[in-house]
Amino acid sequence: MLNKITYFVLVFLFPIYCFSQKDSLLRAVKICSPKDSALLLNKLAIVYRFNDGDSATYYATSGLQSSKIHQNIREQANAENALGVQCHLIGKYTIAMTHYINAEKLFELVKYEKGIASATQNIGNVYADQKKYLLANHYYLKAAEIYKRTKHLKGLAAIYNNIAISYSELGNIHKALEYNFNALSIIENLHDTDGISSSYGGIATCYAYMKDFQKSMEYNIKKLELAKKTGNLRDLTITYNNLGDAYLHQKDFEKAKECFLKGIEIAKPENNFFSLNDLYYNLGVVYEKTNDYKSAYWSLQDYFSAHDSLFKQQSFDKIAEMEQLYQSEKKELQIGKQQVEIKAKEDENKRKSIIIGLSIVALIAISFFAIIAFINFRKTKKAKLIIEEQKQLVELKNVEISTQKELVEAKQKEIIDSINYAKRIQTAVLSGQDIWSKISKDYFILFKPKDIVSGDFYWAYNTPNNRSIFLLADCTGHGVPGAFMSMLGNSFLNEIIVDNKIFKADAILNKLRAKIIKALQQEGNSEQKDGMDICLCVWNKIDNTLEFAGANNPMWLLRNNEIMEFKADKMPIGTYVSDSKQFTSQTIQLQPNDCIYLITDGFADQFGGEKGKKFKYKPLMDLLLTNNQLPMLHQKEVLNTAIENWKSGYEQVDDISLIGVKVA
Repeated sequence: MLNKITYFVLVFLFPIYCFSQKDSLLRAVKICSPKDSALLLNKLAIVYRFNDGDSATYYATSGLQSSKIHQNIREQANAENALGVQCHLIGKYTIAMTHYINAEKLFELVKYEKGIASATQNIGNVYADQKKYLLANHYYLKAAEIYKRTKHLKGLAAIYNNIAISYSELGNIHKALEYNFNALSIIENLHDTDGISSSYGGIATCYAYMKDFQKSMEYNIKKLELAKKTGNLRDLTITYNNLGDAYLHQKDFEKAKECFLKGIEIAKPENNFFSLNDLYYNLGVVYEKTNDYKSAYWSLQDYFSAHDSLFKQQSFDKIAEMEQLYQSEKKELQIGKQQVEIKAKEDENKRKSIIIGLSIVALIAISFFAIIAFINFRKTKKAKLIIEEQKQLVELKNVEISTQKELVEAKQKEIIDSINYAKRIQTAVLSGQDIWSKISKDYFILFKPKDIVSGDFYWAYNTPNNRSIFLLADCTGHGVPGAFMSMLGNSFLNEIIVDNKIFKADAILNKLRAKIIKALQQEGNSEQKDGMDICLCVWNKIDNTLEFAGANNPMWLLRNNEIMEFKADKMPIGTYVSDSKQFTSQTIQLQPNDCIYLITDGFADQFGGEKGKKFKYKPLMDLLLTNNQLPMLHQKEVLNTAIENWKSGYEQVDDISLIGVKVA
């Protein structure tokens, strides 16, 4: 039983000073009986838990030792649980799991259900942090049964939220939604504002996964109102982003843009790159959906800037965390070394006491051998400590390298996922089969981007006055920069041809060049050389004539086993030495079975073969002549096989594109 002083401290002092007056607890430890010290030491470990990990570990270890000496099983379990938390916080999952399991077994011995639930929930948390959600849910559900039986409502609400997150990660959104609502019904009765806000966010996310964006908006708006009342800026930015995403899926682009801009306005002064990363990206999607490509371009630039800042911030945080871990382990090694030295000193004193009682002759002999043994002992201990320190340093380095590797791989995956999303956007705006099949029933498009997204693009349109307009373009660069340029080109072609109904080949190129120069602010800027090369055809189906205009890229016409090359103007779509020079066009009278080929330089410039040289244009012409009797789709297979065999063992150097259209 606690003595009177200890009882007074626990009942009256601890609730008042637990989190603000650590000195009171320290004084209480000094005046209480040794038998009762374990409880206060464990309480101190909780007080120091999140702001001083070393002190928390020290007090939990002391509490464990004291409880073992005095056979206080419940406090021994509390100490094991506290030590598990400290190991968990610094990522030592295996050691943390050992402490939690020990705590669970000890709590079961004394039948302390609140303790059993706490340890069981902590085991589930370790599995969740390791993304083992099935195992995590097994322990969460076990803890939930205990909380339900003991009517511990706050613990039950928290565990329901954890279960909801696990089900969401496992893809069972209906179960996740069910547990979110269970948690909300409990928290609302407890009037826990933070808990209510968290549940609203979980419910909104579940409805978003289920594509019920109306419900998602409803709960995001509720969460937003709470965040405004509490002044939680981080919650505000996350909620604005989620709400904007819901409006985006509802195609309410104005409200979506308003939400993203409000989120950016809050997150930017706080340097909240975590939220800015998502907000700028989603804002760029809104601008792209509303055909404001210039704003989309700058939003994506802001996204990449925030993404880089977030990566650096997370890297610095990780380095700081590893430095803290290193200092903690270094301190543990120093304490261990001091304990070894103290033990060695005690052994030496014992040997001296024995030697004094012996005769002078025996004293001399024993002293001689004792000194030799002591020297060897110290050498062995010193060598062992050096080896242990070196081993710890090597392990620390290995952990550091492994952590950095995982971090880089995770960030690389995020970037690749973003570019894959950009690929879906780019693929969606390329002219589809329904348009090309109206131009000719016999055609092919060979389109092989160097990277995930392409700087090459193709475009086609069938006019109301029986003309077919089609082109193949090669933008400056490839990958993400080239893809940005291709999106601009695609948008401007829609405006020039579809909206303004300009159907003349040379006029289209002249208008496109003017728009590109203006959009990229190239007027008077000799440094800015971005642009594109184009091969463009306007096929008049009424009189069967083909009007061709080109910017650097020619057009080939295969007729009667002979290829005729129609040369392009030697200037790009973009700034040029003589910008006043206009594009020209050529008109060709088509004949049945003529084959029209549009090309970029990617095929001819590809390195490969036995000597690692370029493929070149002449072998490409020969390949077309040899296979011109085949249907166009078979020609595509021949061309694809030829270039794949040619570049075998060599990296693709540029986007490869080639279009073939046969005249019926």
